[in-house]
Amino acid sequence: MRDYYDVLGVGADAGADEIKRAYRQLARRYHPDISGDDRTAAFLEVARAYEVLTNPNRRRSYDASLRDRTSRVNWLADEVAIDFPSVSSVLDGMRHSFFGNIPNARLAAVVELTPQEAFWGALVPLQIPLRTTCAGCGGRGEVWDEWCVACAGTGEIAADYPLRLRVPPGARAGSRFRFSVTPPGMAPAMIEISISVR
Repeated sequence: MRDYYDVLGVGADAGADEIKRAYRQLARRYHPDISGDDRTAAFLEVARAYEVLTNPNRRRSYDASLRDRTSRVNWLADEVAIDFPSVSSVLDGMRHSFFGNIPNARLAAVVELTPQEAFWGALVPLQIPLRTTCAGCGGRGEVWDEWCVACAGTGEIAADYPLRLRVPPGARAGSRFRFSVTPPGMAPAMIEISISVR
């Protein structure tokens, strides 16, 4: 089960209005009658997230389960990866099976626009730093009986993911964009972009 906040592209401190806005935008994008595609699963996931996060009692319960899940995952963060790097991927799979996804990375950036770009809109190229499985060791952290040099034994390497952010016309200083990115073969990340006008 994905984090409902990530599904809607909002922060955990989002208010009811922000959640409603995000839901409406995603519902228009994923609703099968509007999009023309078969995105029923994505639409149902968005609807479920909205249903839980707009009900105060269910949201409190959901937030408590998130905190509990995160603390249980941290409890399992032991020295296995250091002492037995070839077993760490198996342990990660077990953690995922028992406790679900580990919370996504959260990235933030400020995009500076000229007044003309803010008025007319702009297409801003970004390089998003994400983690991906090391190709040298296949994520094991070792090659035969040696540490993998490419990833320094972690099983992951940093990789830049190119992204083009479309800033709508009339963007104001302080405007924020929140979205999640999950490129193939890379770890998911929640991204928040703030707009600054020179």
